[in-house]
Amino acid sequence: MIRGIIKIGLLLLVGILVYNYFFGNTEEKAQSKEIFHKVGELGKAGIGILKSEKDKFDNGKYDDALDKIGGLFQSMKKRAEDIKDSGAVDKLIELERTRKKLEEKVNDEDSINKMTDKEKEDLKKEWSKMMDETEKLMKELDEKN
Repeated sequence: MIRGIIKIGLLLLVGILVYNYFFGNTEEKAQSKEIFHKVGELGKAGIGILKSEKDKFDNGKYDDALDKIGGLFQSMKKRAEDIKDSGAVDKLIELERTRKKLEEKVNDEDSINKMTDKEKEDLKKEWSKMMDETEKLMKELDEKN
């Protein structure tokens, strides 16, 4: 319902702007031109942000995060060993393998540069899944302490 109202509102707004651009008085035409110009700038800014994030990803923005996760895994593994939870230790070993695999992908510049957008999206999903599993395991270890 709200979605429909928003769509109708946007259509009315665009319709009014187009009408004023072509058929409005001088002031309305100027106002419409200004709005269209600002929308164009917004689109360019959005594209700029996407390119910037892609460059950061290509230049290793996530390397430090992967290193920090490795340290976290080591401390979690020690805690799991202290409470003698072999299932948690096994899960941490599996998560560490996943982390190393992701780190290899991220550190290989040729591989990153040749990745398609879908492959990069899959890499982000893999990262997110690893983080979710790590968080779940941390909560389990906290409950057992």
